[in-house]
Amino acid sequence: MTGTVLTRNLRDTLRLRRNGPFLWPAARALLALAVPLSVLLFTDRLDLLPGAVFGALSSVYGRTEPYYRHARTLGAVALGMVLAVIVGDVIAVFAGGTPWHEAVALTATALIGALATVLCAAVKVGPPGGLIFAFAVGACAHLPLVAADLGPHFATVALCAAFAWVVNVAGAAVIGMAPQRHAVAAALDATAAALAERSDLAVRHRAAVAVESAWHSVALVGHRHRDSSAHRSLVRAVHASEVLLGPDAPEVTADDVRAAATAIRAGEPAPDLHPAGSAEVFAPIPASRWRIIRGVLRAAVRPRRAGSWLLPYAVRIFVAALLAGVAADLLGIGHAYWAAVSAVSVLQATSTATSVPRMLQRVSGTVLGVLIGAAVLSAHPAVWVLLVVLVLLQWGAEMTVTINYGIGLLFATPVALLVSALGAPADPGVLASNRFWATLLGAAMAVAISWLLPNRAWLSRVHTALARVRTLSAAEPIHPPALRGALIELHEAYELAAGEIRPALLPTESLLTASHEAYAQLDAAAPHRGLAPER
Repeated sequence: MTGTVLTRNLRDTLRLRRNGPFLWPAARALLALAVPLSVLLFTDRLDLLPGAVFGALSSVYGRTEPYYRHARTLGAVALGMVLAVIVGDVIAVFAGGTPWHEAVALTATALIGALATVLCAAVKVGPPGGLIFAFAVGACAHLPLVAADLGPHFATVALCAAFAWVVNVAGAAVIGMAPQRHAVAAALDATAAALAERSDLAVRHRAAVAVESAWHSVALVGHRHRDSSAHRSLVRAVHASEVLLGPDAPEVTADDVRAAATAIRAGEPAPDLHPAGSAEVFAPIPASRWRIIRGVLRAAVRPRRAGSWLLPYAVRIFVAALLAGVAADLLGIGHAYWAAVSAVSVLQATSTATSVPRMLQRVSGTVLGVLIGAAVLSAHPAVWVLLVVLVLLQWGAEMTVTINYGIGLLFATPVALLVSALGAPADPGVLASNRFWATLLGAAMAVAISWLLPNRAWLSRVHTALARVRTLSAAEPIHPPALRGALIELHEAYELAAGEIRPALLPTESLLTASHEAYAQLDAAAPHRGLAPER
């Protein structure tokens, strides 16, 4: 691997993503955290604070998912968060004070972080991936607990995770089909870009990905909204995006498509960009995530298959996190598990190239964040003030983390410091110093392990996906949904492999040729998803 891999995505460090949503996910996180902490304050049970915080943090997952799927995602995340806290608490009770306490805690933090990250990547849950799970294990494993504390701690995290689930799911009544509107608007914007740059394969592919995401989104609505006039309008808009990407598209300008996207994003009725004719337009059947999970399990049993890239990815995270934690402990850095968590965080980026900007964002955000945290703790405010600041900082983190990870850490880092200080009071300066050095060590270790241990499984995944695209393109007749999915998988696999493998080893020309041929096949085929048979 050459140094160009390390600098390939360097510009992403300063990139700002303004596509949201921001306000509602941040409000959900604020409410999910504020209510449990208020209860603990008024009942004088702040000893249960860590469990309450981690239970509430389950609300930060799946922020852009339609509510139909979001409820299931948060249910699984909540269960996983409860298990992570249980693992940490059990280690604190039965290993605390023993010579092997730190070794067990760091191993568990690295292992849970790796497993949670891979599972989140496999089912496309999105950020923060395995980060919070690893943080929960590491933090809870260092709490001063006895066996009698386990019951209240378990109950606290379970109740707070359940409350976070209720807060998020109840929002469906307020937000309605906002996630679907955003997905459809994004598909229209990508379609407009493709209309303006028809010869650009990368732009065409981004449009295909956006349209595919929009189809999945409009499929995932509850009974209350399914087949309503608003839902049918969104389905027609997605179908129009697909038609407009074809060679026989009606005369619609890119500006017309962008205007429709703006209207849909604002919740206004969108103009019909393409009449469906005599056939009725309908939403497809939702795809089950259980199929993806089964594929992951099969890959674990039969590692030579295409999904096997997840296994070396998990090993990479585990090794980096464990080595970072051990190194921090040997160097005398307090809260050594912070180094392990930092490594897990950086390696949420699934390739070496993408982990570099994440490392820079994590370090820069942490530098400023520890100054804020140290300043707050040095003022020695009342406990209730600390809790208010903690909640507001978490709200700020949720507002900004998707805009830029470094900005999000400006708020998230003081949250970690305040949680640690409330659980076990310590000198603010020492706490801030430990956080900085542990973060720096963990981030550097993550990138170093990625660079030293590139894995050819990423390249194997590209060749497997390329072969599938060729097979589906040669089929008679072609199956457009399967071919679209294969193209998305191929380009995703290539993008990850490009961050790991030397360019000379990548089948770039073959990918371009196969992609052009496949998209020509798709453009020639009449879009049939969303269309019922004519009567």
